[in-house]
Parts: sequence; C-alpha cells; structure tokens
Amino acid sequence: TFLYEGCRAFWREAQHLPDVPTCVMRGVLEEHTTPESLEMISNLLAKVAGSKLHDSQVHVYDAVGRPIYTKNRNAKILENCEMGGAVQRTHHWSPLNEEVQFVATQKDSEHGVFLCAKDRHVFPWVDVNARFGFIKYSTQPSKTEDGENN
Repeated sequence: TFLYEGCRAFWREAQHLPDVPTCVMRGVLEEHTTPESLEMISNLLAKVAGSKLHDSQVHVYDAVGRPIYTKNRNAKILENCEMGGAVQRTHHWSPLNEEVQFVATQKDSEHGVFLCAKDRHVFPWVDVNARFGFIKYSTQPSKTEDGENN
C-alpha cells in the first residue's frame, strides 16, 4: 500500500511494454477458511468498503493489474494489457505456509486454511503468457533427474 506521493512516484518511474498481457488473481474469502489472525482486519475492511467481497486485504474491485487512482502513460499501457482474472475463494495469505506458521492457530489447522494448492497463484500468469507466445511451449519431452522422459 502506498501513500499518494509514493504511488505517484512508483507509476511515474515504472516501465512497461505495451504488448505484454497482465493477469491477476482476485480472491474473496469465506468465514470458515479465514485465518484467525486475519479476522479483525477482514471485518474492518468489510465495514469500510461496505462489502465482504475481498480477500481480507484487497477488495475484489481493486484487485486489478493496473493503477486505479494514478492516471498517466503507464496506467494506460497496463489498462490496455489487462486480461482480468476470475474470482477465487481464497484469502490474501493463501500462498503462504511456513511464513505464517507463527500466527497459525489450532482452528486454522483444523479448517486447513493454509492448505490450498499453491500453484493456482502462478499458473494463470503462466497460461496467459504461454497463450500469447511470451513463454514458449517445449516440443521436447522433459527429463527427470535420472534421465527418464516425463
């Protein structure tokens, strides 16, 4: 999160190519899979935003691949490159595991709030970039460490 001046400087200095697609992952949490350590901030954001459509830290309508409040050349480039993204049932810390063990509770463990598939955070980006040719598909079978084909 940036204050106005930091945000302005960031988007002024940023450099983006006009033909590279941008995708995002947008999340909306559910009560039974919200980590206990995020409950207070989640409820606060719901009150402030007037909606529970958030991942505990970013409202679903603000989870976009471009700046919302800064309008300049970079913002226009990113707006034109934006591919959007599906809304998933998740919380903001779902990609983490070891990093959040010190705040995980017994209830979190019982509900498996950090046990989601971590690759779902990466593969939408990989798929979009492969679809547009920025990541090339291999025509050769990959080999395992022991030299066998996958």
